[in-house]
Amino acid sequence: MTEATTTSPARAPWLRAARWLLRAQVTIVAWLWATMAVVGAVVIILLDRFAAVELSIFQFSRHGALWTGFALAIILATGTLAVHVANGLTRRAFFRATVAMTVVVGVVYAVLAAVALQIEGAVYQANGWSHIAGLDDGGSFDPGAGFVTTFPALALSFVAGQLSGLLVGMGYYRLGGWWGTLALPLTLAPIYLVGSRSLDTGQFLLLGPLNLSVLVTAVVSVAVLALAALAYYLLVRDVPIRKVSS
Repeated sequence: MTEATTTSPARAPWLRAARWLLRAQVTIVAWLWATMAVVGAVVIILLDRFAAVELSIFQFSRHGALWTGFALAIILATGTLAVHVANGLTRRAFFRATVAMTVVVGVVYAVLAAVALQIEGAVYQANGWSHIAGLDDGGSFDPGAGFVTTFPALALSFVAGQLSGLLVGMGYYRLGGWWGTLALPLTLAPIYLVGSRSLDTGQFLLLGPLNLSVLVTAVVSVAVLALAALAYYLLVRDVPIRKVSS
């Protein structure tokens, strides 16, 4: 009697690929956030010594993390597809692995940024400094208002940056230079619709003039990210693998 064998979900190919992609990000994530923490602390010390500390410094780390994640996602989408397929991974599994990686990394970025803002807020409060952050429309937001307040918008923002990176990279990989460039308004849409306004959950989407509630804004943002993932799947599902030429 032959014993039936099954593949454990924990050993699914896309999960193994996702873990590999995440391991490749660990060192970069550690260096990125450690560097931003050191630079932010030095800037605060210098401002306190020679000028005045009047706003959040660590709010600017959002941009560095957002665009670094975007760039890394482009590299992963275009540079690892052929390797994974050559090792027996299907395009569908590659899609699952890369999207899972972007969500996990985006959430980790959001946790680190939100915690850093709370620590910065405590330091500011202890020294009597004003802890505000500027928004893109000239308004302001209290980044020390609480982890629950800042984390959701930051998570959506960073995931949007990662998904935009996957879309841009796969757009160029599949469509080529000209069409990939013409498609940029669509492939960059997630990062500008969701990722550009990440400190205030009710203000980070380019629907501000409609005065949507925080809940509706968040739901629309999740819908934008879901559509971005669908568009990425349509690009990946039957993409021809390019031969590497020397």
